[in-house]
Amino acid sequence: METKDFLTRAMLNEQEQVRDYQRFALGEDNEEVKNAFLEFAETSGFTARKIKDLLDKLN
Repeated sequence: METKDFLTRAMLNEQEQVRDYQRFALGEDNEEVKNAFLEFAETSGFTARKIKDLLDKLN
């Protein structure tokens, strides 16, 4: 697998995780779990952004 292909797939996976964590956070009553999901979403968002920056540099 080429580096660009791998990074593209990784970025899409991270973006999907952001959506999943946010969706689960919205439906969670436990504040600790809800905040953890939101934190996970933010971390995945930062990772997706870093991957996008790498892809931009490779193009």
